[in-house]
Amino acid sequence: MRKILLTLISIMSFAALSAQPTATWQFEQKDNGDGTIDLIFKADIQPQWYMYNSELVENGPLPTSFEFKAPKGFTPIGKLTDMLKPKKKMDEAFGLEVKIFEKKAAFVQKIRRTSEGPLKVEGMLTYQTCNGGECLMDELDVKFDIPAGKVVAAEGTEGTTADSALAAVNPVADSAAVATIPAEGDESTKEQGLLIFLLIAFAAGLGGVFTPCVFPMIPMTVSFFISGDGNKRNGIIKGLVFGLSVTLIYTLVGVIVALFQSTDATDVMGTHWIPNLLFAILFVVFAISFFGAFEITLPTGLANKADARADKGGIIASFFVAFAMVIVSFSCTGPFVGSILAAAVTGGLAIKPVLGMAAFGLAFSLPFVIFSFFPSLMKKMPKSGGWLNVVKVVFAFILLGFSLKYLAAADAYFGLGIVTRTIVISVWTVLAILLGMYLLGKLRTSHDTEVSYVGTFRLLLAIASFSFAVYIVPGLFGAPLASLSGIIPPADGSEFVIGGGSSAKTDDTVSQAVGPFGPIKYFDEKHKAPYGLLSYYEVEQAIEAAKQLNKPVLLSFKSRTCSVCKLMEATVWSDPRVLDIIKNKVVLASLYVDDRTELPVEEQVTSTLDGKVKNTLGRKLRDMQVSRYGVATQPFYVLIDHNQNVVVKPVGESSVDEFLSFLNTGVSNFEKAQTQAQPQTETAVQ
Repeated sequence: MRKILLTLISIMSFAALSAQPTATWQFEQKDNGDGTIDLIFKADIQPQWYMYNSELVENGPLPTSFEFKAPKGFTPIGKLTDMLKPKKKMDEAFGLEVKIFEKKAAFVQKIRRTSEGPLKVEGMLTYQTCNGGECLMDELDVKFDIPAGKVVAAEGTEGTTADSALAAVNPVADSAAVATIPAEGDESTKEQGLLIFLLIAFAAGLGGVFTPCVFPMIPMTVSFFISGDGNKRNGIIKGLVFGLSVTLIYTLVGVIVALFQSTDATDVMGTHWIPNLLFAILFVVFAISFFGAFEITLPTGLANKADARADKGGIIASFFVAFAMVIVSFSCTGPFVGSILAAAVTGGLAIKPVLGMAAFGLAFSLPFVIFSFFPSLMKKMPKSGGWLNVVKVVFAFILLGFSLKYLAAADAYFGLGIVTRTIVISVWTVLAILLGMYLLGKLRTSHDTEVSYVGTFRLLLAIASFSFAVYIVPGLFGAPLASLSGIIPPADGSEFVIGGGSSAKTDDTVSQAVGPFGPIKYFDEKHKAPYGLLSYYEVEQAIEAAKQLNKPVLLSFKSRTCSVCKLMEATVWSDPRVLDIIKNKVVLASLYVDDRTELPVEEQVTSTLDGKVKNTLGRKLRDMQVSRYGVATQPFYVLIDHNQNVVVKPVGESSVDEFLSFLNTGVSNFEKAQTQAQPQTETAVQ
């Protein structure tokens, strides 16, 4: 117990220390009287820490930068610059001489009025601080409320509008600005995805209660709360301690997983064949156990020790009762916990395992706490019986179905084509039919009792199971099954077409492998772009094609096993409006961050993040995504011009309307920039 408390204290202390800002900021504004305004950023830097200046150094650290949000009524002049003289330092992490600030830093960003009314200037300040052992990047939303003032046109600025501000705000070569652009709509999407995940985790916790390992233990556990002196208040306190203890134990499991989680680890968990194959095997083993072949248990000695402590009574004993419950119930709750953690570590959010396990533990302990408050409710509980085994068997079918998802991901890693779309749909169809028959009492396991009649709930579940089978069968004949596209393999030509033949379209293979300017590098028939779209697979060739066609480049960061990527392409890209833009108004670059193609030496890069040589195409692209755009999750979409300048804020998972807005805005900004640059070019030629 003491070790557990010390561990918790250490974790909380570290979290508290990490939460402390390394710099505190003050923001000022100065009207220069000539139509220009100085936006001033001052920082007090914590001892032992230093901040990089605003100067961009090739292959160097992240400079301090300021990114405007929708400039209106003004135009930026240049970019953020240093007000104080920085100190030079040899940075061993980058192997370069860099410029830093210690204790204090100050920066200025000039803007010019184009409107006499009050101005609201908003943007994001990005900076990086280091202490020699670790580095932290932070982003601050900054707002300036500037009173009304006179517009003084500067020489050569006549006709300047806010529409032209994008080029000034986001200069082509300024990778600092690019590296920290937040994805448009990304925060709301993440919040929505996290909420759904937590609801699923909570539901899984409640589901774990209705298993043969747990449900019969409820009366026994609650009787422990209300036994002894018969004091109702003490029973309530014991129940609360039990509930908090269960939640804490499961949360600690999430903390352990989160501590070992990193960007690379998250990527590996989602794309590498080893974890996917491991999850598939575990799900199959648990499913066979749920069918009644054997029972999975943790060491009995651990459970006995917990029981011995629990027998001593008292408030502290409630913790050990909770600990014993977690251990004893593992054979039934293990698949739930494994599923939640598997989903959490592939979600791209470091705290997701902690939140998921906390939600699971809260739901799992909730019935026990409620019954400790209202013991009389136990009289209304359904009796333990054969229905508990039915619950286990139903979960067994579900686990077998989900195991195919992980097997398909492992298969996709090597591109073997064994666990195909047809195989997955066929097995799912069989499982759904067998589950429906089981619910109707037409199939029985060794632990089941004979079904004399079918209750309403079992009948509804059977209908749902048969309906699912009917829904997915058309997928064998080429139906898209858009709602399942995120978890089943893409169409691969193995689907049958009524009337003979295959669903695969081979007429676009040549056109997808050979672009208008020659063969496409790294083209892979198994992972070609959907809907017959022409795509490039590395940035440089895509940009060269874009220059010839005078179009922006759509960077689509994805992975071969990314379920959300497949879902986006099936449900969003399939929209005729979206598809028309991707096909006709942009040059598509499908960038697979898990592509294992070995690069020639001249194309390999050394990462500025970890200093390692990226010798495969996927590693190079993944490093580009993280180092340049500050995002590690997929899908991730960026629209750039021919100089790799971002023309609109990138997006991640989006709705059709959000993605349409992203594309239309980006194409419009690109065309405006091209139009504005053309007269300047003609003048220079003359």
